[in-house]
Amino acid sequence: MKPLLLFLFLIPTILTAQNTTTPLDKSIQIDFGIGMHGSGDIGGFTFNTSYTNYFRKKISYTLEVGTSIHYGKDYLLFANGPGKTFEESYRYTTAGIQLVGKIGLSIFRNKKNDFGLRLGPLVRFQSSSIPDSITTLFPAAGTGFDIPVSIFEFENPQNTLAIGGVFQLFYNYSFSNKIYIGPSAGFQSDSNGDTITNISLACGMKF
Repeated sequence: MKPLLLFLFLIPTILTAQNTTTPLDKSIQIDFGIGMHGSGDIGGFTFNTSYTNYFRKKISYTLEVGTSIHYGKDYLLFANGPGKTFEESYRYTTAGIQLVGKIGLSIFRNKKNDFGLRLGPLVRFQSSSIPDSITTLFPAAGTGFDIPVSIFEFENPQNTLAIGGVFQLFYNYSFSNKIYIGPSAGFQSDSNGDTITNISLACGMKF
């Protein structure tokens, strides 16, 4: 009976020790997410790969290579006579690749759980087909065409290189000593005036 009572008494201590054992300090991960570009009217996707190293128990640095693609259209339907409907929407895409360095602070971290925030600088190359303004002239304006005519004006360059910053909240749950999964939410802005917000799901391996 005494060994059994001793074992029951030690269970909480054993579980606590297992849960607070210092986790492995290095990891690589990929994450895929959805997000918005600009003021929130251009949806799209993000994909990142990163390496993280905890050089203190709750402080880490992360090196990341990220990509994003966002797309949309200015919707235009034009009816020209009975049964004749044309879609003349303008479709556009913005895509980029970036290098990011982050310093992370884990608010709570043990063998199973890691919750915290990261922030740091970025360098981003981006290519965009979005015009600065669109003017659409309809046949009634005397264009000589029986369909609308759109005039696109471009003031900014198609390709840009910018510096900026990123802020991220994250949570990771470890299924084993090495494999973890978890969500994150991020916001970034750069010197080109671009902002990106996203929600991602990460999968990583610690070593």
